[in-house]
Amino acid sequence: MNTYIAYVYKDPHSSFGVSFPDLPGCYGAGESYDEAIKNAKISLREYALALSDDGEAMPKPRTHSQLAGDTTEEIEMDKAAFIIEVPLLTVGVAKRRVNVSMDDRVLAAIDNACELTGLNRSAFLADIAVKWLQESMGAVNATPEKKRRRSARLAIA
Repeated sequence: MNTYIAYVYKDPHSSFGVSFPDLPGCYGAGESYDEAIKNAKISLREYALALSDDGEAMPKPRTHSQLAGDTTEEIEMDKAAFIIEVPLLTVGVAKRRVNVSMDDRVLAAIDNACELTGLNRSAFLADIAVKWLQESMGAVNATPEKKRRRSARLAIA
Protein backbone atom coordinates (compact mmCIF):
# COMPACT_ATOMS: atom_id res chain seq x y z
CA MET A 1 0.00 0.00 0.00
CA ASN A 2 1.36 3.41 -0.94
CA THR A 3 0.63 6.46 1.18
CA TYR A 4 0.46 9.87 -0.47
CA ILE A 5 0.25 13.22 1.25
CA ALA A 6 -2.39 15.62 0.02
CA TYR A 7 -2.98 19.25 0.92
CA VAL A 8 -6.43 20.76 1.33
CA TYR A 9 -7.00 24.39 0.52
CA LYS A 10 -9.92 26.77 0.19
CA ASP A 11 -9.75 30.18 -1.34
CA PRO A 12 -12.51 32.69 -0.60
CA HIS A 13 -15.57 32.20 -2.84
CA SER A 14 -14.42 28.79 -4.09
CA SER A 15 -14.82 25.11 -3.41
CA PHE A 16 -12.38 23.09 -1.34
CA GLY A 17 -9.44 21.80 -3.33
CA VAL A 18 -6.98 18.96 -2.76
CA SER A 19 -3.58 18.56 -4.40
CA PHE A 20 -0.94 15.82 -4.33
CA PRO A 21 2.59 17.24 -4.61
CA ASP A 22 3.98 13.84 -5.69
CA LEU A 23 1.33 13.34 -8.38
CA PRO A 24 1.25 16.14 -10.93
CA GLY A 25 -2.22 16.63 -12.35
CA CYS A 26 -3.97 14.67 -9.60
CA TYR A 27 -6.52 16.83 -7.81
CA GLY A 28 -9.77 16.63 -5.92
CA ALA A 29 -12.44 19.21 -5.22
CA GLY A 30 -15.74 19.49 -3.43
CA GLU A 31 -18.22 21.86 -1.84
CA SER A 32 -17.24 20.56 1.61
CA TYR A 33 -13.99 19.40 3.16
CA ASP A 34 -15.29 15.81 3.34
CA GLU A 35 -16.50 15.83 -0.26
CA ALA A 36 -13.11 17.15 -1.45
CA ILE A 37 -11.28 14.35 0.38
CA LYS A 38 -13.68 11.74 -1.00
CA ASN A 39 -13.13 13.04 -4.53
CA ALA A 40 -9.36 13.17 -3.98
CA LYS A 41 -9.39 9.47 -3.08
CA ILE A 42 -11.23 8.73 -6.32
CA SER A 43 -8.77 10.88 -8.28
CA LEU A 44 -5.82 9.07 -6.71
CA ARG A 45 -7.22 5.68 -7.71
CA GLU A 46 -7.97 6.86 -11.27
CA TYR A 47 -4.48 8.38 -11.51
CA ALA A 48 -2.90 5.05 -10.52
CA LEU A 49 -5.06 3.19 -13.06
CA ALA A 50 -4.13 5.64 -15.84
CA LEU A 51 -0.41 5.29 -15.10
CA SER A 52 -0.70 1.50 -15.09
CA ASP A 53 -2.59 1.57 -18.41
CA ASP A 54 0.21 3.76 -19.85
CA GLY A 55 2.85 1.28 -18.68
CA GLU A 56 4.16 3.51 -15.90
CA ALA A 57 4.54 2.88 -12.18
CA MET A 58 3.27 5.19 -9.44
CA PRO A 59 5.89 7.68 -8.24
CA LYS A 60 7.48 6.95 -4.88
CA PRO A 61 5.66 8.99 -2.23
CA ARG A 62 7.60 11.46 -0.09
CA THR A 63 7.14 12.07 3.61
CA HIS A 64 5.84 15.34 5.04
CA SER A 65 9.39 16.23 6.11
CA GLN A 66 10.74 15.56 2.64
CA LEU A 67 8.05 17.75 1.11
CA ALA A 68 8.77 20.53 3.62
CA GLY A 69 12.47 20.44 2.72
CA ASP A 70 11.91 20.53 -1.05
CA THR A 71 12.78 24.05 -2.17
CA THR A 72 11.83 23.33 -5.80
CA GLU A 73 8.14 22.94 -4.86
CA GLU A 74 5.90 25.76 -3.76
CA ILE A 75 4.11 23.90 -1.01
CA GLU A 76 2.33 25.98 1.56
CA MET A 77 2.94 23.96 4.70
CA ASP A 78 0.26 25.90 6.60
CA LYS A 79 -2.46 24.18 4.56
CA ALA A 80 -4.16 21.16 6.08
CA ALA A 81 -2.31 17.99 5.15
CA PHE A 82 -3.71 14.50 5.23
CA ILE A 83 -2.61 11.08 4.11
CA ILE A 84 -4.41 8.95 1.54
CA GLU A 85 -3.55 5.31 1.09
CA VAL A 86 -4.15 3.53 -2.16
CA PRO A 87 -3.99 -0.27 -2.10
CA LEU A 88 -1.55 -1.16 -4.86
CA LEU A 89 -1.30 -4.65 -6.29
CA THR A 90 1.90 -5.75 -7.94
CA VAL A 91 0.55 -8.73 -9.82
CA GLY A 92 3.02 -11.16 -11.33
CA VAL A 93 6.05 -9.88 -9.45
CA ALA A 94 6.78 -12.86 -7.20
CA LYS A 95 5.03 -16.03 -6.19
CA ARG A 96 5.13 -17.82 -2.86
CA ARG A 97 3.72 -21.15 -1.80
CA VAL A 98 1.00 -20.92 0.88
CA ASN A 99 -1.31 -23.41 2.56
CA VAL A 100 -5.03 -22.72 2.45
CA SER A 101 -7.79 -24.58 4.29
CA MET A 102 -11.36 -24.67 3.03
CA ASP A 103 -14.50 -26.75 2.93
CA ASP A 104 -14.26 -29.86 0.72
CA ARG A 105 -17.34 -28.80 -1.28
CA VAL A 106 -15.81 -25.40 -2.04
CA LEU A 107 -12.57 -27.07 -3.10
CA ALA A 108 -14.49 -29.44 -5.38
CA ALA A 109 -16.29 -26.48 -6.98
CA ILE A 110 -12.96 -24.71 -7.51
CA ASP A 111 -11.46 -27.82 -9.08
CA ASN A 112 -14.48 -28.09 -11.37
CA ALA A 113 -14.11 -24.44 -12.42
CA CYS A 114 -10.39 -24.99 -13.01
CA GLU A 115 -11.12 -27.95 -15.27
CA LEU A 116 -13.62 -25.91 -17.27
CA THR A 117 -11.35 -22.87 -17.65
CA GLY A 118 -7.98 -24.57 -17.97
CA LEU A 119 -6.55 -22.72 -14.99
CA ASN A 120 -4.77 -24.41 -12.13
CA ARG A 121 -5.94 -23.88 -8.55
CA SER A 122 -3.29 -21.28 -7.80
CA ALA A 123 -4.09 -19.18 -10.87
CA PHE A 124 -7.83 -19.46 -10.19
CA LEU A 125 -7.53 -18.39 -6.54
CA ALA A 126 -5.12 -15.56 -7.44
CA ASP A 127 -7.49 -14.27 -10.13
CA ILE A 128 -10.46 -14.30 -7.76
CA ALA A 129 -8.43 -12.63 -4.99
CA VAL A 130 -7.23 -9.84 -7.31
CA LYS A 131 -10.75 -9.26 -8.62
CA TRP A 132 -12.12 -9.05 -5.06
CA LEU A 133 -9.35 -6.67 -3.93
CA GLN A 134 -10.06 -4.39 -6.88
CA GLU A 135 -13.84 -4.40 -6.55
CA SER A 136 -14.19 -4.43 -2.76
CA MET A 137 -11.08 -2.58 -1.58
CA GLY A 138 -10.45 -0.28 -4.52
CA ALA A 139 -7.02 -1.81 -5.10
CA VAL A 140 -5.15 -0.70 -8.19
CA ASN A 141 -2.79 -2.88 -10.17
CA ALA A 142 0.51 -1.03 -9.88
CA THR A 143 2.33 -3.34 -12.26
CA PRO A 144 2.72 -1.38 -15.50
CA GLU A 145 0.68 -2.92 -18.31
CA LYS A 146 3.66 -3.36 -20.63
CA LYS A 147 5.60 -5.36 -18.04
CA ARG A 148 2.71 -7.45 -16.76
CA ARG A 149 2.59 -11.04 -17.94
CA ARG A 150 -0.62 -11.83 -19.68
CA SER A 151 -2.52 -14.80 -18.30
CA ALA A 152 -5.91 -16.30 -18.88
CA ARG A 153 -8.59 -14.48 -16.89
CA LEU A 154 -11.71 -16.14 -15.64
CA ALA A 155 -14.90 -14.25 -16.40
CA ILE A 156 -17.48 -14.88 -13.72
CA ALA A 157 -21.06 -14.08 -14.57
